[in-house]
Amino acid sequence: MAALPYMQLYVADYLADTAHLTTLEHGAYLLLMFNYWQRGESFKAKDEQSLNKRLATVARLSIAEWEEVRETLEDFFEVTDTEWSHRRIDRDLEAVNAKSGKAKAAGKASAKRRSSERSTDVEQTLSVHSASVEQTLNHTDTDTDTEVKAPLTPAGEDAAPVEPEQEPAQAARAEPAAPVAGLFPMHLEWVPDQVQLKARATMAGLSLDLFDREAIAGFVIHHEAKGLAKTEREWLAALVNWVKRDAVQAAARPAAVVNFPGKGQRRANGPDFEDDGWRTMTEYDL
Repeated sequence: MAALPYMQLYVADYLADTAHLTTLEHGAYLLLMFNYWQRGESFKAKDEQSLNKRLATVARLSIAEWEEVRETLEDFFEVTDTEWSHRRIDRDLEAVNAKSGKAKAAGKASAKRRSSERSTDVEQTLSVHSASVEQTLNHTDTDTDTEVKAPLTPAGEDAAPVEPEQEPAQAARAEPAAPVAGLFPMHLEWVPDQVQLKARATMAGLSLDLFDREAIAGFVIHHEAKGLAKTEREWLAALVNWVKRDAVQAAARPAAVVNFPGKGQRRANGPDFEDDGWRTMTEYDL
């Protein structure tokens, strides 16, 4: 298939799902996605070794470098020994191709209809001209002959009115794609499955205690407002990345330290509350 001119990249979702990636892993993942979209199909090979060699080539990495990032990038794909597939890219490709196919079919139908209508117009014009010439040759001029005859078709019947051409935009309007099974938008009543969440948190090196009510509520409120639809598995992966990103940012944030002056010390440009010299002042000092 021909390469598509653009790719749908949801930046907010991408950053939320990949907050734990290194710069090298970001570059490899984006190159894999771009190549996947341009070819319009998953990565396939006859065996696992050939598949890893091909993926390393697409990511522009050596085999040794690819082995360092492969395990992390596997989380974003459906992986077998001979194929790597990406569910979200496959879904977007299917929707784009369906819309493009309907637009092409509507365009061909519109062109065929216009061509047929032009042929009908030419036939009607020739028929009217022929009838007019024949009427002139056989006409007897009288003062009472004022009837105007309607143009006739070759079969001798009145020409049917030509229907107005349908607007191309209406013909090319694509029907909405059918919903994909398993997808649902985030809602305020969503509660993550604890068994799956524990497994994913352990794999990511996170304590289950980090997934408290406040952390989950912030994640749910943020994504509920966006209205995007994902599977349960994708929502769990996004939640783990969300909490891991917050943990990394909290660890890197310096703690605020406030030093107060000790006894007998005076803060710069401030009063010395330990000074009791005022007790020896006289009325002449006031």
